[in-house]
Amino acid sequence: MAESLHDVKAESTILIIEDDIAFAELTSATLEEHGFKAIGATNGLEAMDLLSTTIPSLIILDYSLPDMTGAAILEQIAGSGLSVPFIMVTGRDDALLAVQMMKTGACDYLLKDAGFLDRLPAAVLRTLHDAETRERLRRTEESLRQSETRLARAQKIARMGSWEWNPQTGDIYWSDELYRIFGFAPGEPQQVEMDWFIDLINEADRPAFKKAVNSAARQCQPFSLIYRIKSRNGDDLVVNSQAEVECDSEGRAQLVSGTTLDITARIRAENEIQQLINYDTLTNLPNRTLLHDRIRHAIAQAARDRQMVGVLFLDLDRFKGINETLGHNVGDKLLTSIAKRLKACVRETDTLARIGGDEFSIVLTGVSNEETIAAITKKILTLISEPIYIDGHEIYTSGSIGIAVYPMDGEDVHTLLKHADQAMYQAKERDGNNFQFFSSEMNIKVLERMLLENSMRKALEREDLFLLYQPQVDTRTGGIIGMEALLRWRHPDMGVIVPDKFIYLAEETGLIIPIGEWVLRTACHQAKTWQRQGFPPMRMAVNLSAKQFGQKDLDDTIAAILLESGLDADWLELEITESTIMKNPDSSIRMLHKLRGMGISLAIDDFGTGYSSLSYLKHFPINRLKIDRMFVRDIINNPDDAAIVEIIISMAHTLKLSVTAEGVETRPLMEFLSSRNCAEMQGYLFSRPVSAEEITTILQNGLTY
Repeated sequence: MAESLHDVKAESTILIIEDDIAFAELTSATLEEHGFKAIGATNGLEAMDLLSTTIPSLIILDYSLPDMTGAAILEQIAGSGLSVPFIMVTGRDDALLAVQMMKTGACDYLLKDAGFLDRLPAAVLRTLHDAETRERLRRTEESLRQSETRLARAQKIARMGSWEWNPQTGDIYWSDELYRIFGFAPGEPQQVEMDWFIDLINEADRPAFKKAVNSAARQCQPFSLIYRIKSRNGDDLVVNSQAEVECDSEGRAQLVSGTTLDITARIRAENEIQQLINYDTLTNLPNRTLLHDRIRHAIAQAARDRQMVGVLFLDLDRFKGINETLGHNVGDKLLTSIAKRLKACVRETDTLARIGGDEFSIVLTGVSNEETIAAITKKILTLISEPIYIDGHEIYTSGSIGIAVYPMDGEDVHTLLKHADQAMYQAKERDGNNFQFFSSEMNIKVLERMLLENSMRKALEREDLFLLYQPQVDTRTGGIIGMEALLRWRHPDMGVIVPDKFIYLAEETGLIIPIGEWVLRTACHQAKTWQRQGFPPMRMAVNLSAKQFGQKDLDDTIAAILLESGLDADWLELEITESTIMKNPDSSIRMLHKLRGMGISLAIDDFGTGYSSLSYLKHFPINRLKIDRMFVRDIINNPDDAAIVEIIISMAHTLKLSVTAEGVETRPLMEFLSSRNCAEMQGYLFSRPVSAEEITTILQNGLTY
């Protein structure tokens, strides 16, 4: 401390109310040693008698007295109209008691332990200083109430901490209160440096603080700034600093002085108010008020990005019965559990809100089609229909969901919510546990997709899937050198469906994995069957989808199928598209080498339509390039297509790769390709995709073209 206790408080009278005479004497001696005048009382009645004739500057009060508690004495003091600051002293290390005493107005709370006498003088001085400050502020405020100018000045004076900064020398002064705000003892450190202080500021707020301070120094402009501080004890504080600038005649800043107020409690209170305004108290989800704001933002973003917004309105089925049967406590726990499940279904960019009772709303942003919205909705219905265990009860519930989509079903919050609500009631009327789009056209489209997906799940077990085979021909000899296995689906209602109509759905649902394995197994068995029938061995080409190729155990799966079928790996060729390989070139190379090491032939299908590069292509252990039919069909009449095909053929030969042209339908196409050294072809000129039985006949009789 820069000033001694004696200098500051030599005339202060302190009343010590303590029944332990020896302890009271030690306390009195310590205070008198530091320049204070001490008087004493051993019980409550004696203390009240003294207070009737003497008003001390401070009371040091033992909580436990023989005739009454410290709290009782305080009540009597307050009842007599006296207002004297006091420090509570006790032998009990009791946090609850400390809190209680501070609530009654205690300025400090000291424990009777070995360090009591050492801490006492500083506590007394601090309490007297605070009391004196409060009294001075009270008198100042009374005198300044007469005008708005005086009131404004009083508010500025009442700030908790003050500081000064000399931009020319860098010297900084902090008041004791400012040290305390930031958790430091006054004067530690004695020399405050700007860089040291900036390190206390939250990293995100530092640029704004530096800008404000530097602008004040350069432009002689005052500033007011709210920013966050990490105190010495680790607390996160929010403070408001206001500053004025004194400049010389040339406009240079000589002194920047200001006040800093700890507004953490106010900010927390404001946050709590916002929490109550915008969030549901049971689930802590956004409520209807915040939901409306989020939808407005989502609409604005979607308008800029030309995307959709899905607004889902969910109502739990049979919730009223659960609430009435098991009680509101169980009902509340059920709602909380449902909220947690719903959170697992949505992304951070989406909004999940509880809008009242058992009703929830979900805002899906950044979606480009209704299929994505439908997929998420189905996931939600599946998840909430799983049993929930609460207080020994196994509870089953489900939901009805209505969906409105921006911009088709509305372009404002009110319309979208109204239409989603209407669609929800339509879903409810269909016995719940389902969803409905507000748009009838969307409902038809999504319903068709759902029916197709449901049928696909049963297609394998019903044996609705089958393979056709298309020969691959060496035009130099006219012989068949390979077959490509082509998947078809014999749908019970829609007839035969080609892969373009359903493979994308199999990819999205994950059904491509079991379907792909079935195709591989069936094709390998058929190739081996033809060999057993005495036909010369020929390669069997099978397409791999992106999801199949991405399986970590793909090589093990194929090895098991080859072992089961008895087909030698040399007679299996896997066709993979450029785009599939280039999704992750490094891992693709590793898998391709594993497959090539097994003896399997590898072909890039639809070459020229993807995104590969020659720098990667030369590292892939590829055996064959297949020229896509889109380039082949017009090579006679389109010079550009002809040039592309010639380049692909030349590149394949340079890389020592075989090349096969797809989609060869006429003799002129065959002759053009043959003249460019592409001898291997497949297409309608030789044979359409046909059944295994028809291929057997072709193998017996030969091709005619």
